[in-house]
Amino acid sequence: MDMKKLLLFSFFSFFLLFSLSAQEVERYCGTPPGIVDWLKSYQENPAAFLRSPDLLYVPLTIHIVGNDDGNGYFPVSRVLDAFCTLNADFEASNIQFFIEGEFNYIDNSDYYDHNFGQGIDMMQEYNVPNTINCYIVGNPAGACGYSFYSLGIALSKSCTSADDHTWAHEIGHNLSLPHTFSGWEDTNYQDFEQTPSTVNGRMVERADGTNCQNAGDGFCDTPADYISNRWPCRADKLSNALQTDPAGVAFRSDGTLIMSYSYDECSSRFSVEQTEAMRANLLGERSFLLYDQSPATYLEGWEAVPLTPMEGALITDVSSVTLEWEPIELAEGYIVQLGLLSNLGIEIIYRTFHTTENQVEVTNLLSDRDWLWRVRPYNRYDGCAPYSNTFTFETGNFINTTREEISPSDFHIQPNPQDAGGTVVVEFDLPVALDIQLNLYSMAGQRIHGVQLNAHYGINKVEVPTENLEPGLYLIGLEHAQGRQFRKIVIQ
Repeated sequence: MDMKKLLLFSFFSFFLLFSLSAQEVERYCGTPPGIVDWLKSYQENPAAFLRSPDLLYVPLTIHIVGNDDGNGYFPVSRVLDAFCTLNADFEASNIQFFIEGEFNYIDNSDYYDHNFGQGIDMMQEYNVPNTINCYIVGNPAGACGYSFYSLGIALSKSCTSADDHTWAHEIGHNLSLPHTFSGWEDTNYQDFEQTPSTVNGRMVERADGTNCQNAGDGFCDTPADYISNRWPCRADKLSNALQTDPAGVAFRSDGTLIMSYSYDECSSRFSVEQTEAMRANLLGERSFLLYDQSPATYLEGWEAVPLTPMEGALITDVSSVTLEWEPIELAEGYIVQLGLLSNLGIEIIYRTFHTTENQVEVTNLLSDRDWLWRVRPYNRYDGCAPYSNTFTFETGNFINTTREEISPSDFHIQPNPQDAGGTVVVEFDLPVALDIQLNLYSMAGQRIHGVQLNAHYGINKVEVPTENLEPGLYLIGLEHAQGRQFRKIVIQ
């Protein structure tokens, strides 16, 4: 076995040992604790590593994972929202990412909802060389995301959005950064009457920074932080929780740092030293990622011009209509959003399409409706373009005998089983907004809990309490105008 494979094997062995004790606990980040060997060498002598003022472009391969039936895919429109936020998070670091190749769709239930071992298998099977491989799945080993420094990144659909910094957090790990609270992973600070000088073999950083080079994350411009669970910040972006270092000095954690566990509304930046480490990692050990440094092209000053149907046109054939627009300069793909007006004049998103062409075919339209559609372009560098102005057409009062039923998909429950008194999260995906009744039943058919939902297009999440439930088997049902769907839940 060559040295590279041996190191990789050793890392995976360590990671799997770590995951055995942590895989059943829902966490924000599943990346293993510790400082990677490259960063240890860098922090001993940063001046010995390459520097460059240039803007660095880094390729990402984006894998969108669904289940065996091809359901559960994360919408490309939301990938673009998150991609826009990712580049904004790295703008001050003078690092920008681009999407290499097409989105790669994977149908595999074991990868869609996986443990760490299955995650390793997934990445070894599908990774594209010389890129950072990012897998968007339903459940990445019970965490919002995790990173294998040598392999890739897994992200949960529920933690990937325009308002979420999980992607940037995991990219930080992938480029060598540890948590700001390094050493405290899976350790509760409040379990100690007096803060120890070391935790899990890592020196605890002091509030005055006197041991900052050898403690915590090893960066002196990231203040001491002992909070290893998600936490809100005050108006000044510091933690509500007051901590005391081994010398008895009180302090609060800095919530602006993306590598902390502060809430997304708090975090916004990497420190200067963190940035220098990531850039040195790219220029040195990860230089294979810098094969394409062509200047980025961005979508600016564009305008969507509809070709068909004509604005306000009446469509008589509701079985199929082509939405077409003039190609937009520099665009490599488009998101097309089709909506309809309710009787109250409120727009309801009916379907969303992803295409690399300047047209899409829409089938099985509803008769006698007012329709609205809009276009959103993107390219490999730019996911930030908004939707265009809205265009309209209407369908006449004609019968469509091939209309597809509208119903929830990707309906699942987490965790399952659940301890009595815990909260169950019901998640499902809708192609349009829909009124749904969510009910909890005993196996004898008695309704125990019910709530009316004005469910929206896309992924919906609903919390169901289990207080006062006896251990046993129950049913959770989604009931709507076109049918009913049920899933079993075990309370233990």
